[in-house]
Amino acid sequence: MNRSLLLIFLFTLSLQLTAQYVQSPVNVSIVSLPTKEETVTDVVYTPPADSTTLYWKFEKGANFESAWEFFVCDLNLCYSPTTERCPPNKPNYMRIGGSVFMYHFKPHGEVGVSSVTIRFYSDKNFTQEVHSTTINITVSETVSTKDLNNFNNLKVYPNPATDYFQLSNAIGVKKIVIYNMFGKEVKSYFHYPNAQHEISELKTGMYIVKLINDKNKVVKSVKLNKSYSGV
Repeated sequence: MNRSLLLIFLFTLSLQLTAQYVQSPVNVSIVSLPTKEETVTDVVYTPPADSTTLYWKFEKGANFESAWEFFVCDLNLCYSPTTERCPPNKPNYMRIGGSVFMYHFKPHGEVGVSSVTIRFYSDKNFTQEVHSTTINITVSETVSTKDLNNFNNLKVYPNPATDYFQLSNAIGVKKIVIYNMFGKEVKSYFHYPNAQHEISELKTGMYIVKLINDKNKVVKSVKLNKSYSGV
């Protein structure tokens, strides 16, 4: 009996040790013109167990231009570019359904090629690394990405919103999908000019709005603050 319990314990422990975080997308890159104001890239992380505690820090790669800005929005806050690690008193509590981190990049007119690596730890002393994400960055005057500049002026308004939101400069957007901050889809719509997209039934809080073109490509992600209507 004791031998069986020991084998079960060792098997369970081995599963925990080999379990890994899953991220989507697997490969992450930022491609930008130097004149682009900002690029926002969101990554969904699924932990090996529910309510996993996570701390992060990021490291700039070689040739990271001094004018560039990179900052992290985790499950708690959006930090300034000078904050390169998670405050020890603000851990992220990850959920098995997936949690969304958003990475912001501003080129400020400088071209170059570099990377940023975000490392995740299970302890506030940053000694037990459990996952990492490397974001390859390319800023060039000759970027050939077709839709790179088409959606710079695309806006979600009002924001904060209570009962509905609309889009401005949304030519090319065919579909809208709303996710909560744990990466779960909560609502979707087909978009047409001047449409008002109803959100009155959503709970108060922060959401991620993904705007999708007719090729099923996400052209922009925006954080939407759903506020209380008072009704």
